[in-house]
Amino acid sequence: MILTLCLAFVPAAAAYAAESAVVSLQDVADVQAGQKVDIKGNASLDEVIVKVLRPDSSIVYFDIVPVTAGQFAAPFTIGSGEPGGTYTVVVGQGKDVASKSFKVTAGTITPPPSGAILTQTPPPPPGKVITPVGGADPVLVDTSKNKISTTDVGGRQATVVSQDGVSLADALKKAAGQDNKGAAPVVYIAYEGKAGEAVQFNLPFSVLKDAASSGAIVSLQTGEGEYSLPLGVLDFDAIAASLGASASDISIQVNIVPSADDINAKIKQSAAGIGAAQAGGAIEFSIVASGGGKTVALNEFGPAYVSRTVVAPGTLDASHATVVLYDPQTGALTFVPAQFTKQSDGTVKITFKRNGNSIYAVLTASKAFSDLSTHWAKADVELLASKLVVNGVSDAKFAPNNNITRAEFAALLVRALGLTPDAPGAAGFKDIASGSWYAGAVGAAAKAKLVEGFEGGVFKPGDTITREQMAVMIARAVAYAQGSAAAASAEASLAGFKDQAAIGSWARASVAQAVDAGIITGMTSDTFAPSAKASRAQAAVMLKRFMQHADLID
Repeated sequence: MILTLCLAFVPAAAAYAAESAVVSLQDVADVQAGQKVDIKGNASLDEVIVKVLRPDSSIVYFDIVPVTAGQFAAPFTIGSGEPGGTYTVVVGQGKDVASKSFKVTAGTITPPPSGAILTQTPPPPPGKVITPVGGADPVLVDTSKNKISTTDVGGRQATVVSQDGVSLADALKKAAGQDNKGAAPVVYIAYEGKAGEAVQFNLPFSVLKDAASSGAIVSLQTGEGEYSLPLGVLDFDAIAASLGASASDISIQVNIVPSADDINAKIKQSAAGIGAAQAGGAIEFSIVASGGGKTVALNEFGPAYVSRTVVAPGTLDASHATVVLYDPQTGALTFVPAQFTKQSDGTVKITFKRNGNSIYAVLTASKAFSDLSTHWAKADVELLASKLVVNGVSDAKFAPNNNITRAEFAALLVRALGLTPDAPGAAGFKDIASGSWYAGAVGAAAKAKLVEGFEGGVFKPGDTITREQMAVMIARAVAYAQGSAAAASAEASLAGFKDQAAIGSWARASVAQAVDAGIITGMTSDTFAPSAKASRAQAAVMLKRFMQHADLID
């Protein structure tokens, strides 16, 4: 990524050789990639800007450091993947600068045994942008006029990147006006700071509101992660009304904050309790609207998914890795839809999506069940179990041939979609007790319009689900995940089944859609068996096919 911050405060490269009487810099020792770089010196200023340049003049480190008793220090650890060569340290403000060079020897990267290290992975090299899903060419926002400050986010210090409104508006206009190949226009703001640095992007509300009709996505990128914010998920009028402020007085603050040690310790403990291990550090994504002396958290986006991205070392095994949401109140870890993509540089790009904000972590697990050793569904069941989507009836057994109930399958779909349980949502069903284990899942499924009840206001949670009922729920889940379901001709799609006339009229379109998508196949080559009871193994296989079809897993 390219950092263009604070150019007004740091002079051009041609002036770096000059030594100012205001700032002096000690010699910087040569290091190997992955080691600590000690930057020390003296200054008569209140604070100094410290910038370290790679051999190609891109920025590897940037900070604003206070001067205490005439001295300053800015130690940092250079990434283990950084290239060898001569690096330059530039310290000061305006024309009052000092510079020193030091050499970095490229190191040998030893992959960590636990997998991904999200909070220590060096940012992508200059010009390598994590592009949000879509296909549009992203437009770089000019950050040369941005202001950098600090604030407190969740009890820890964060760097505030206040984006210049005119520059953001220009980039959004350019992105909307170009050929985006049918995808949403994308602009990106990049800040490349220190490893583990918490960052808050401060964006002008009025500029975002004016661009919302274009359907644009604002991609906010740090060395820790990337947040793809679709402007369409923000209800600008409701936000302004809740704050009681005019658009010009409101800002949208997007926080990308690596979690503190105490949070990571709790996540590791919770992961161990379910037979998994945390891979690297957790990271919190959040959005706050601020104005009129008030703030409001923006944590729910309705049915719209919002994507976030992190980069992990190539040693991460995607088939045994998953992204989870961490609930700090209960310690619970729940599945989040995620895809793992190997990149050309050997790293793994992890893109996960959910319709809300929270703390997220990557876990690794390897689940196996003794009663699946020769079962036809073994690979699919154990894949979903390792991703924490399905559970066994015990730690050792899955019971693949047992029937699955309507409540159990609703719970699986809710988990696969990354939805939050909503027990009050099940209140419309007379036979769903508020304290039942499935009340939250059925409530969330009803809210997302995945399920409907029967005559008399009942859901029949304990009934074994039939294949045509399952097809209907899956078709609705596809529509939820993708915004719409592909149309299918029931007559053409079902013509190959001798028993197609037995498929209920209420289920025919959904069965056709599921068959066309390859999610559900016939019981035999020419029979569908719509009223047959589904087994746990069949449900897991259909769930895996659905999740791949809807881009919820690889």
